Amino acid sequence: MKAQGWLGARLTGRRALIEWGLVAALTAVLVGWLSLSPTADRADNLMYDALIRLQDGPANESVVIVAIDDRSLNALGRWPWPREVHAALIDRLAETGPRAVAYDVLFTEPEAGDAALAAAVARAGRVRLPLLVDAPGQNGAPWQVSEPSPELVRAAAGLGHVNMIIDGDGVVRRAPLYMQAGPRSWAQLILPLAEAGGAAPPSSPVGPEPGDALIAAAPEAIAYRGPPGRFRTLSFVDVLNGEVPADFLKDRLVLVGATAPGLGDRYATPAAPHGELSPGVEIQAALLQTLLEGGGPRTVSPVWVLILSLAPLGLLVGGFLTLRPAINMMLGAGLIILTLGLTTAAFLMAGLWFPPAAAVAGLALAYPLWSWRRLAAASAYMQSEVETFRREAAPIPIAGLAPVAATARQGDVVARQVDTLRAALRQLRDLDRFIADALRSLPDATVVAAPDGRVLVSNDRALALFGSALKSEGEETTTHLADLFLILGEPSWRRFVADDAHELDDIQTPAGQVLKVAAAGLTDAEGRTLGHIVRFADMTGVRVAERQREQALQLLSHDMRAPQVSILTLLEGRQDRADPAFERRIGDYARQTLDLAEGYVQLARAETQPYRSLVLDLGQVLVDAADTLWPQASARGVAIQTPESEDEHLVQGDPALLRRLLTNLLDNALKYGPAGGVIACTLDTAEEEGRPVCIVRIRDQGPGLSDEAKRRLFQPFGHGDADDRGSGLGLAFVRTVARRHGGRVAYEGDAQGAVFVLVLPHVTEA
Repeated sequence: MKAQGWLGARLTGRRALIEWGLVAALTAVLVGWLSLSPTADRADNLMYDALIRLQDGPANESVVIVAIDDRSLNALGRWPWPREVHAALIDRLAETGPRAVAYDVLFTEPEAGDAALAAAVARAGRVRLPLLVDAPGQNGAPWQVSEPSPELVRAAAGLGHVNMIIDGDGVVRRAPLYMQAGPRSWAQLILPLAEAGGAAPPSSPVGPEPGDALIAAAPEAIAYRGPPGRFRTLSFVDVLNGEVPADFLKDRLVLVGATAPGLGDRYATPAAPHGELSPGVEIQAALLQTLLEGGGPRTVSPVWVLILSLAPLGLLVGGFLTLRPAINMMLGAGLIILTLGLTTAAFLMAGLWFPPAAAVAGLALAYPLWSWRRLAAASAYMQSEVETFRREAAPIPIAGLAPVAATARQGDVVARQVDTLRAALRQLRDLDRFIADALRSLPDATVVAAPDGRVLVSNDRALALFGSALKSEGEETTTHLADLFLILGEPSWRRFVADDAHELDDIQTPAGQVLKVAAAGLTDAEGRTLGHIVRFADMTGVRVAERQREQALQLLSHDMRAPQVSILTLLEGRQDRADPAFERRIGDYARQTLDLAEGYVQLARAETQPYRSLVLDLGQVLVDAADTLWPQASARGVAIQTPESEDEHLVQGDPALLRRLLTNLLDNALKYGPAGGVIACTLDTAEEEGRPVCIVRIRDQGPGLSDEAKRRLFQPFGHGDADDRGSGLGLAFVRTVARRHGGRVAYEGDAQGAVFVLVLPHVTEA
């Protein structure tokens, strides 16, 4: 049983550590996979789009869009327009003096008006035309470039691609500044306009790539400043008809492109609300503004994305080993909020983009996963312990005392475990109540103490024995066993609870109570010491009975037998029965027998019978006792002097017993004092050990007592010296009555006579 419990504890701790490691490893792998793969891109894009919309701001006023809109289509006819129309527009633009023009209309198919258009482009001198790079190309080619006709290429200030990067959700968030295929590369159409507007030239594309694959190089995140329509836009037909003031376009960066919905070339962007599509020329304008402002948000490198995603997970998983579940839950929620907050701050304040989905997913998964494993472990442990509790034989058959009603096990596993636990707890509560009732109903004072002696539980009889010493704070007592044993007059308590404590002597309390102390160790299921049960059995009655039995045996076997034998010896002898001395001797032996019997009965009553308790004048009791012995004193010519003061000396006690006590003391003085002598009685009040007392002194003029007689003076049958004129029980009666009244009796005699001192508590308030 002990080995199984120890092994179970080790396995429980090791299993928790293994499961912690598995949870940490699993969540770390998941976070790493999410941070380095596009799996979480959709969730990251939601955060990215929200942050982009927070960057809403004014459009760059140097950028102007000449829109091929519905109004222009209505005015100039259906699309496509003749090349002469475009040539006419370029001429109009050239007249206004723009800084640069990007003409975002593909002229990849030759037409009759190409010569006129090429002439206009050549006259303008600053018009750049688009080309389109597609992959795959025709006839198995890996890519294909669609350029304008050669004469347009020669006339244009330059060519540029208009390719975009469309994410998996169909949204354009980035645009490649270069398209690269092997040794060839094509710059973006608006790059020259950005340089013309004062933007720093973008970094060159990477060196020649191996192979012939088409690569979107140097992707630039577009910092959208608002929904479509934010840029200054002129209708194509208005510019063509000269209805726009020339100063409006002077030194502007002009983009010409289609905005009419029927012409296509529209894309979803993060800034477009409710699925509204943005024209391609608007996206080009947004990219141009991004470059003019120094660039868009920069994405953290994959290595840092991995590190930053694992960092909050490490904090949370580390907390699993040291923090409580509620704090771990708050820590996980706080780390999620902190991750999102730092992501937002870095994006808005530093232009850094950290995809937070992997970190948030790891934090969101780690806590429920760990909680599930701990709950499963706790459930399994609980079920195992409950089954062990039900299977093992209980030291107390509590199930037989309070049987648990059988209930049908229904529901899921947890419900059945709850039912089992509820039944076990009910048995534990019944057991607790059973033990408490048993302790309370014990006939002896009993306390349960911890191994260090601190009292944990006590019953009512213990409270009656020790009183307020069993103090408590709330439900827990604060008393130590040492305090209780000191009250009993016993300085050492450990010897009573030691393992080898057997047959120890009784404890006689200062109040005369005789206690038998017995202790038993308490251990848990694994044999470890939990404390002690200490019982204080009141043996006073038993010891008195034993002493009385011994006294009775002595009385019958010796003290009463001796005068009876003497009487028989006289009757069987040859003495003259008519001699008066013969009758006197027989009478003396018979009276001695009666005195012994009377003294024994009185002593037994004094030791065992309950006392009456009245407030009385001890001086009056002393006078009554002296009057009782007046005939004997007069016969011997002895004068008994009692106090003449009329002051009352009140004590509380049994009048008859106290009168007999004083009668015994005066009778002794009368017996052992000389004939014609004086017995002096005094009564005073004093203070002894902080309490008021009444002191009675009775002095005779006898020879006093020897040391041997003083030693046996108050013991039953302890005759003074070798004198056997008394029964030997009178002074034992005196001592018993004095103690039961809370007082004492002592001998203070000397060579001038014997002095007996009686001290009783003085009652100051009647």
